[in-house]
Amino acid sequence: MISYRADREIDLGALAALRSACDFAAKPRDFLEQQIVGARWVVHAYAGDRLVGFARAISDGITNAYVSSVMVAPDMRRRGIGRALIERLLAGRPHIRFVLHTRPDAAAFYAAVGFSPAISMLVRERLSSI
Repeated sequence: MISYRADREIDLGALAALRSACDFAAKPRDFLEQQIVGARWVVHAYAGDRLVGFARAISDGITNAYVSSVMVAPDMRRRGIGRALIERLLAGRPHIRFVLHTRPDAAAFYAAVGFSPAISMLVRERLSSI
């Protein structure tokens, strides 16, 4: 059984391990902590005590939100965890426009949970990395 939480009480070591398993770049603890602190909404999923999913959204809380860092442990995919994470981020916020960047191989998933391509978006890439 999968349980979900919508708080900021996340073991940063477990989050780092999940990031690694999901091919996200390794980041120091203070970076991960700031990602959580800076997010408006955070949702995480557990199989027992094991962190198996994570997602966050950055927002002003009234008009727009940016979904980021969505990840599900590879051995737990295709069980509805990703869908549940996104549903929990969006729940009760129909007035907010949610946007995201995605890897090409995840685009079909986001389309299946209600996102559509946007041609009116511009991006300024990072000038450096942390």
